[in-house]
Amino acid sequence: MTGEIAIRASNISKEFLITRRSNTLKEMIVRPKFSTRGDTPFKALDDVSFELPAGRSLGIMGHNGSGKSTLLKLISGISFQTSGNLEVNGQVAALLELGAAFQDEFTGMENIFLQCSIFGMKREEIISRLDDIIEFSELQRFIHTPVKKYSSGMFMRLAFAIALNLDTRILVLDEILAVGDQAFQSKCQERINNAKESGRTILFVSHMIEQVETLADDVLWLQQGRVVEYGPAEELLPKYHQKTMSGDFSSNPLEGKMRAQNAVPSGRYQSSEARITSVRITNRDGVEGGFILPEEMVTISIDVEVTEEVPGLRLLFSLGTVDSIRASNSDSGGIVQPATPGKYRLEARVNSFGLKPGIYLLTLLLSHPDDITIAYDYQLRMHAISIHGDRTSIGTGRVLPLGRFSVPSLPVQ
Repeated sequence: MTGEIAIRASNISKEFLITRRSNTLKEMIVRPKFSTRGDTPFKALDDVSFELPAGRSLGIMGHNGSGKSTLLKLISGISFQTSGNLEVNGQVAALLELGAAFQDEFTGMENIFLQCSIFGMKREEIISRLDDIIEFSELQRFIHTPVKKYSSGMFMRLAFAIALNLDTRILVLDEILAVGDQAFQSKCQERINNAKESGRTILFVSHMIEQVETLADDVLWLQQGRVVEYGPAEELLPKYHQKTMSGDFSSNPLEGKMRAQNAVPSGRYQSSEARITSVRITNRDGVEGGFILPEEMVTISIDVEVTEEVPGLRLLFSLGTVDSIRASNSDSGGIVQPATPGKYRLEARVNSFGLKPGIYLLTLLLSHPDDITIAYDYQLRMHAISIHGDRTSIGTGRVLPLGRFSVPSLPVQ
C-alpha cells in the first residue's frame, strides 16, 4: 500500500443551522410574522484539506468545538459535507458514541453477531473470532446480559473488541480511550499499535498529549473548524501544547493572556523589576522545535530584560511530565549580581536529559540570587520539550540533574 492515500479531504466544509426555539405560545404565534431572527448558519468545519497515507495513524486535536467529531462523522459516512470533496478509500469501522449501534435488548453475544454481520462477516468468521472478542472485552460473566444493563466502560470494552476484529482498512475512534481503567487503556493502545503494524489506517480524537505522542504518526490541529497545522506528531505536539498554555486559542488576546497567567497547573507570575522575554530550546543541529533524542546535546537560551536595578538574578528550571510527575531539575549556577537595567542572555548546554521519549513541560523561575521566594518571573509548565526515540518505550523518565549554565550571563546589545 506504499504511496496509497487512505483519506483525501479537499476544501471540505460542514454547515449546520442553529434554530431559535419558541419558548412560549406567544412566540410561536408572533415570531414567524414579525421576528427577523430565524435559523442561524454555523460552520463546524471550514475549508479543511489534508491527505492521510494508508497505514498511518492520525491524531486529531483541538479544544472543544473545533470540529474534531464532525470531521470523524464525515469520514465515517454518518453525515456529509456541505461543500468540498472527501475521498475515503476503504471500509471504515467507527467507534464514535459508546453503544450507539448496539441494540439495548440484545445481549452482548447477540450484539457481537449483529455488528460483525453488518460489516459483512460470515457466521463462520464470527465464530472463529468470538473467543478473542470476549476475552479482550473482559466481559465473560456478562456476555449473555442485555447491554442496556452495561456501564459506559462495559460498552466501550465490547465495542472496542468488536472493532479491532473487523476486517476494515480504516479504524476511527472518538475519545474512546478516555473511558476505562489504566490497564485496559494500555491494552487498547497495544492493540491499536498492532492494528497499525498490520497496515490499517487509524484516526482518533484525543485531548491527552501523551496518548497522541504514543499512538499518532501525524497530527491534524483544528481550531474553530479550520486547520491550524497538519504534519508529523513530533513537530506539532510541542507547538500545540505551548499554544494551549499561552492562551492563544482565545479570540481575545488580553483574555487569553489573563487566562494563562491564572491557569492551574500552568501559568505565569511576573513582577516589574525583571522578566523573561524569550525562551529557545534547540537540538544539536541548532533547530528549534526539532527532534530531541534522549542522549543528545540540547541548548536552552533564555533572554532576560531588567527594567529596575535588582540585587541580582538567579535562574532555576525543572522538567515534569504532562501528568505533573517531576522528571528533572537544576539550578542555573549563573548568578548576575548586581543586575543593572538592560538585556541579558542565560544559556545552558545540557549533555543529556536522560529522559524516556515523551512530552515534558519546562518550568522557569527567575528570582533574587539569595532568596528564591522573591520571584521576578515564574513560568509554570509553559514550555514543551518533546523527547523522541523508540515509540514502544513509554515511561516518565528518571530524576537527573540537567547540568549547569556554561555561559552564566551575557549582556545583549
